[in-house]
Amino acid sequence: MALNFKRIDETDAELLLKWRTTPEITKHMFTDLVEPSIEKQRTWIRSLKDRKDYRGYMIQDDGSSIGFLCFSDIDYFHRRCSTGSYIYERHARLKYGVTMHTYICNYVFHQLNFNKIVNHVLDANDKVVKLQKLHKTRLVGQLKQHIFKNGQFLDVYIFEQLREDWINQKQHFTLDKISKSFNDWNSA
Repeated sequence: MALNFKRIDETDAELLLKWRTTPEITKHMFTDLVEPSIEKQRTWIRSLKDRKDYRGYMIQDDGSSIGFLCFSDIDYFHRRCSTGSYIYERHARLKYGVTMHTYICNYVFHQLNFNKIVNHVLDANDKVVKLQKLHKTRLVGQLKQHIFKNGQFLDVYIFEQLREDWINQKQHFTLDKISKSFNDWNSA
């Protein structure tokens, strides 16, 4: 398994736009792109350079991009953030869907040195809801009819993962292996 994470740059714009506008991906997103274009995607990527509250990564398998990972709502004072990810190809989702959580948590708790991850998941994304529960993240709430999408109101589940709970879980990968998989671990 050669999973790695590369900070996004403008060369990723076309692929990100393709993924982000694919119905299989966008149906689980909180927002839809308005008049999507490669130039708007590039502009968004350029805007990330100076932001301290957001980091975007291409998820790669042996150097080939297979998905997207972000750390958002980064709050250095309260030492917490949210995360989001998707893997485009079904076979890659099956291969990495379960293990992604390990990489994400270790980045947040060891590289960023944060205390908490808070994630919001659409109830229509039942696979991610199941994965959150599988990884022993705590379901702390449900916002009823919180998002209006495709002509209907959707509920949103709120999950949290605390550093102390994560550190006490059995780790399946070494921190050294995980740190080497992020191209900015030592410079982020």
